[in-house]
Amino acid sequence: MLKYRNDREKNIFKTLSKYKNEHVLYFWNEIGDKKKEKLLNEIENIDFKLINFLYKKFKNNKNRKLNLEQTNYLSINERSKELKSIGINALKANQVAFLTVAGGQGSRLGYDHPKGFYPTSPVKNKSLFQIFAEKIKFYSNYYKVDLNWYIMTSEFNYQEIVDYFNKRKYFGLNKNNVSFFRQGMFPSLTTEGKLILSEKDTIFKNPDGHGGILKALLKSGLLKKIIKQKIKHLSYFQVDNPMINMADPYFIGFHIKQKSMVSSKVIKKLYPEEKLGVIGKINGKNNVIEYSDLSENDMYAKNDNNELKYLMGSIAIHIFNVDFLNKFTKKMPIHFAQKKIKGYDFTENKSPRITDLDGIKFETFVFDAIPFAKKSVFFETEREVEFFPVKNKSGIDSIETSIAGQSKLFVNWLRSVGAWNGKYYNQKVEISPLYAPDKELFLEKADKDTDKINKAVFDEKGKIRDKIYIE
Repeated sequence: MLKYRNDREKNIFKTLSKYKNEHVLYFWNEIGDKKKEKLLNEIENIDFKLINFLYKKFKNNKNRKLNLEQTNYLSINERSKELKSIGINALKANQVAFLTVAGGQGSRLGYDHPKGFYPTSPVKNKSLFQIFAEKIKFYSNYYKVDLNWYIMTSEFNYQEIVDYFNKRKYFGLNKNNVSFFRQGMFPSLTTEGKLILSEKDTIFKNPDGHGGILKALLKSGLLKKIIKQKIKHLSYFQVDNPMINMADPYFIGFHIKQKSMVSSKVIKKLYPEEKLGVIGKINGKNNVIEYSDLSENDMYAKNDNNELKYLMGSIAIHIFNVDFLNKFTKKMPIHFAQKKIKGYDFTENKSPRITDLDGIKFETFVFDAIPFAKKSVFFETEREVEFFPVKNKSGIDSIETSIAGQSKLFVNWLRSVGAWNGKYYNQKVEISPLYAPDKELFLEKADKDTDKINKAVFDEKGKIRDKIYIE
């Protein structure tokens, strides 16, 4: 028999009973006062009406037929000097800042730390965070401004990430220009609609998805700070893609010229089933449609030229207009994902034990803000230039494919200045972001550094080295 000690506990117990979640108090009589208080706080912060509504929505969820149509995008060959000039001016005026989603852990990589710590560069094994920091340092020096970087962590890895940056002295960046904030959390449920107890005093919650970044910016107070700093555009990217061109002046320029509120980079899909959200229009509004929500007919649909009708896929690179984010009050759609979740199993009559439960995670996607924007645009980039994500330990989008892709890209840069005179035999090649973070800046700099580059590429006998690093 549970005993409440005051009216607060009485009301909490009543709420749990009303929503048939009394099981989360199973260990109530054996945990101490501190753990009781922790559990009570967690329960009080749960919106039971909302999770009940979402569970019913999950149960009734059917793949609705989307009235999907094609939409326009700026192709690679439509880039212009005008767009580049507009983008550069915005960077020089310190109107652009960087926004990174870094809540993920490296568990899928067999790595027991935040994914941003993962060694990813071909030669020096620099972490993802170091690569991004060095790019920002280069751009800050190049454009003679202190560019700002905002990093969204999870509740779990916040302190570890902050400590990591402190220990490494922010990789040479000004500490005052790097800000961390926490992603929101949302309770997961079993497939029977019950809360999950992951520990005797802890209700299991999952991060609320990359779409939670919009709410988290506001809640943390950073959005006010961003507005005060007169930043107008946020260059958004996820932590797993080391070759992101975060300060692409063409993309920034296109976003500004089109007066877009949300702009997105896209690439051509390799095959119909590739796990990229596709771009299109629903009810006349631009959208990114998650691959799992795409009907089979739309997935395989072809144009008259036998090309995929929905060819362009989103790679989670966006630019957000700060004024749009400040006025954004819409509730983001909730997506469902069925996952195995470790928690106490209360379905048997025996004493509950920790096991892998069939669970439901609820999350939001950042691209769901697109249809709420009065103006949104899509901008094509090349997969071989800007999309080498590190998602898996092996196979597609793995560390192996990312390192190989980075090396091939850097070899192409070297070929373009005549510093590669043979075939590529899987040599590891790395050009530090501190030297040049993209090809155009590399060409601009390499023209004056012929001897330095040749010395790095070739040994004393004129043979290409197996490992090449240029900084």
